[in-house]
Amino acid sequence: MTIKRFDIEHIGLIVENPLEMAKWYHDVLGFNIKFKAKDDEKSVAFVTDSSDKVMLELARVPNVKALTTRTDHHLQLHIAVKSDDMDQDIEYLVDNGAILIEKCPLSRPGDFLVVLYDPWGNCIQLVQRGNDIK
Repeated sequence: MTIKRFDIEHIGLIVENPLEMAKWYHDVLGFNIKFKAKDDEKSVAFVTDSSDKVMLELARVPNVKALTTRTDHHLQLHIAVKSDDMDQDIEYLVDNGAILIEKCPLSRPGDFLVVLYDPWGNCIQLVQRGNDIK
């Protein structure tokens, strides 16, 4: 059997303030805003990192609870971004409204993981990998 390979087009998140969140992700994380729209009941923004390969859909939809109102633990769903200087990146994000949650226990030698909340309570994980995973 031949396996057909699919690429991720986007990952959707229902959030309280998609347009504000997209702006923060643009201004603070350097993400690109590919599209945004708003009407009286709903709003949506699509953002990408610098690779421009996978989009995050940030949306508010009537009668659908925001992600932060449904999770029991901050690691249930998180957006992981690469870090080249963990201490400097933590300071930068906290100075721009993120909240430091925890420095994660070492999972593999050479890995460093830190968990923060963005200003809306969505989980961001800073990741600095060892040499064998890039």
